[in-house]
Amino acid sequence: MDQHGDYDAIVIGSGMGGLAFACIMAKLKGWRVLLLERHFKIGGFTHTFERPGSWSWDVGLHYVGEMGRGMLGRRLFDFITEGQVTWNPLPDNFDEFVYPGLRFSVPSNQTRFRDALIQSFPEERKNIRRYFRDLNAAQRWLHRRTMAAASPPLMGKIIRWVNHLTEGPALTSTGRYLERRFRNPRLRAVTASQWGNYGVPPAQSAFATHALIVTHYFNGAWYPEGGAGEIAKATGAVIRRAGGELLPNCEVTRILLEDGQAIGVEVLSKKGRQGSRMEFRAPCVVSDAGAWNTFARLLPSSCQLPFRSELAVPPKGFEVVQLFLGLRRDPREMGFRGENHWIFTSYDHDETFSRQNELLEGRALWAYLSFPSLKQSQGGRPTAEIIAPLSYETLKSYREQPWRRRSPEYEAAKSRISKALLELVERHYPGFRELIEYSELATPLTFEHFTAMPQGSTYGYPGIADRYHKSWLSPTTPVRNLYLTGADVGSLGIMGALMGGVSTASRILGPFGFFNVMRAVYSYTRKST
Repeated sequence: MDQHGDYDAIVIGSGMGGLAFACIMAKLKGWRVLLLERHFKIGGFTHTFERPGSWSWDVGLHYVGEMGRGMLGRRLFDFITEGQVTWNPLPDNFDEFVYPGLRFSVPSNQTRFRDALIQSFPEERKNIRRYFRDLNAAQRWLHRRTMAAASPPLMGKIIRWVNHLTEGPALTSTGRYLERRFRNPRLRAVTASQWGNYGVPPAQSAFATHALIVTHYFNGAWYPEGGAGEIAKATGAVIRRAGGELLPNCEVTRILLEDGQAIGVEVLSKKGRQGSRMEFRAPCVVSDAGAWNTFARLLPSSCQLPFRSELAVPPKGFEVVQLFLGLRRDPREMGFRGENHWIFTSYDHDETFSRQNELLEGRALWAYLSFPSLKQSQGGRPTAEIIAPLSYETLKSYREQPWRRRSPEYEAAKSRISKALLELVERHYPGFRELIEYSELATPLTFEHFTAMPQGSTYGYPGIADRYHKSWLSPTTPVRNLYLTGADVGSLGIMGALMGGVSTASRILGPFGFFNVMRAVYSYTRKST
């Protein structure tokens, strides 16, 4: 077995958390970092793919908040990409919620969002105002929790103590909070409309998770020019300039231990018909493969973990199908301008979620419609995407069949799903189907194949209250020299994964690591403006 070394760190997975960590360490310490990716493309859920006909789509990034000049999110991204990614604002009303007999547009401003809700539900004025105060308080609670993970132990302990005193409704379920706050069931539904952005319906999600996502878009939404692949391209250049490498088609199969500490990884290189096995060694191993994959799959079962009993079954994440559409004509002909459309057939999100598998039978109950091509100033031909939840279990019997060569029965199931999704969109936007020239459906099996996430889920640990009680979802692990990064360390979504990278780098950089990272970020962005 070939052995390779001479790296300061090895990162398992090239998602947003791994890329961010590698860039920070390359820029602040000059580290040579090796990123290993099982997919044939670098970037995890932050990559694009193309099909003949000049169509391209994003896999996981559909819009991002806090990308305006001077905002923290933009500063962080400019730092790790060295300003090489251009961020395009979405239309002012960036989200459109569509219900039977009701439509609601979300404006790019917290005050106008609040006032629009009051105008639609004037009898709930006082409750709506309190709701926005609670959103901001829960967001601050969650940000302090993230800061605690990045801080030295004593400071982290103090921050967690403050959070304990100021928890408020943060760990109440979103559904219970909304039932207590609002009398009107339609208002409850509208305020919970973005639950697909964090993958847990109101009855299950923690209010802190809900607040994190809603407040994230209080200043509007943005999309990277050229798609999410531009992030991987820019960060990859930073990593390589410091002497690091990014290797696709390299699946980490085992974390190597010696005397109770991580010393490297065993890798299956997928190049060639048979592939080959290699070992890479470094004094620091960082996993962006998800906490459960890291502890349950990549470490030997003999490894002593105080939370081993919690790893008996993988976390139940958000499992979806994603329909990629190549269009023959510009969707602006139908009035679309680049906003996202959340289409619901009911005001009861929990019931809708419980019936998600009816999609396999040809009945779509809700869908998210987005237009990647309209979010860019230039590019290829017009495209659209439709996303909806579907349980991995419904297609599990086809799991062992090879990707893109699965049985006719599997293809028939995909055809029913695609037809149902298009029928739902067509009912609300007549004529939409006439735009379609090409379609391709990805299922939870597709996502599992490329990401190795349990059941092909598109997020890490679900945003339920129990997530925030798991102290081991943190950068440090019980194994010396082994660290976690990404969304399981930070929070959900691309920004949460980025903050996971910040947290991991901060812990490795020492007691004042977080402050040193932030100082470097602000210093860089001041010089570049």
